[in-house]
Amino acid sequence: MAHDIPTTPQDDPAETIMAALAHGMTGHPERAVPLFNSIIAGGETPSVSLCAALAEVSAAEARKTLPKDGHFGLLVLNADTGERGDISEAPAGVRFAMQFSTAWGNDDRQTAYALFRALIESGDEQAAEALATGIRCLFDMAVITLREKTGRTA
Repeated sequence: MAHDIPTTPQDDPAETIMAALAHGMTGHPERAVPLFNSIIAGGETPSVSLCAALAEVSAAEARKTLPKDGHFGLLVLNADTGERGDISEAPAGVRFAMQFSTAWGNDDRQTAYALFRALIESGDEQAAEALATGIRCLFDMAVITLREKTGRTA
């Protein structure tokens, strides 16, 4: 029995996020954008909740590999040289996704929320663009995690 993946926002935001992830899993991440837009349009609380939900998808699996009392760190490598990089050189949205997912994975909600608020604080076009990029990075990380967990390639 075939089931169509919803392409419009659902009444329950969790179902909307699951539909977006399903589109990513089936090789159609572009279909997630309109679904996420409906959540982001709700303001700061739904937007940070979306970030948290996406980060949790990746963190839940990764936490299983941590030793007792272990924590995640953040290692930045320069893709061109393979050498250690500087996180401050990463674009704002990418930097946000890296730091937010690390804080979330470490159950440091206070830092995760502070990172979100710092990103959107100016409320200008650059902040909106950085948030969109950050959400896309968190989404991509979640999809990759789900693909690894399920063995699905698309």
